[in-house]
This record gives sequence, C-alpha cells and structure tokens, in this order.
Amino acid sequence: MTFPEHVQRLARQRARGTCECSQSTCPHYGGCRARGTEYHHKKPLEAGGTDEVSNCQLLCKACHRQIHAKSESLGRV
Repeated sequence: MTFPEHVQRLARQRARGTCECSQSTCPHYGGCRARGTEYHHKKPLEAGGTDEVSNCQLLCKACHRQIHAKSESLGRV
C-alpha cells in the first residue's frame, strides 16, 4: 500500500531526502545517509496505522528491506 502523494512530499521534505532509519534497525551500522526512496508505514495499516505523515517513514531500499525482514522473523516461532 502506498501513501498519498501529498504525504510522500511532506515526508521527503521532513527527511530532506535522506533515509530516516534509526540506529537500531540500520544495516549501515549507524545513522544512514543514503538517499531515501521508499515509504514505510511505522505502524502497519492492518494493525491500525494510518496513511498520515506521522506514520510515514522515508527509507533507503536496504533499511526498508531490513525492517521488513526483522518483522517477518519476529512473527515466526
């Protein structure tokens, strides 16, 4: 699911075009300075998240992939 264009624009402006990952999830071992190209729902829609800018995180491809890989592995028992 994708965010509306106006939300994407606001998230890009807030992030100044760079990845907004946190150090705990960043595969780059510290603050990522890569160009943000993908939009991530901090709280998934199926868990009650919204398409608001406060729930939108601009990430580089590597960090976005890492976040989803981590959440998928947490779901497995």
